[in-house]
Amino acid sequence: MSRMKLLAAAFTAALMASGALAAANEPPETKLIAIRKISEAQARAIAFDHGLVHVEEISFLDGRWELAGRDVSGDELVIDLNAKDGSRLR
Repeated sequence: MSRMKLLAAAFTAALMASGALAAANEPPETKLIAIRKISEAQARAIAFDHGLVHVEEISFLDGRWELAGRDVSGDELVIDLNAKDGSRLR
């Protein structure tokens, strides 16, 4: 292998390693933002479209929004939404 090719390979490997280290050092909040696609307000709006009229609890875990509350007749309703696209999981 020529000296130039060896230097180019070493430089490329160093750049790849530094990018991996930078990603590993990101704060957890940044990683969640990258995973989460729909906002809390969007999750609420989607839940209202699925019959929720009063939100009592909302939480984000494991890539999904979970909303608990009441429907128009006062019955309890729990809705899970995929945080990436807003589709209803439950």
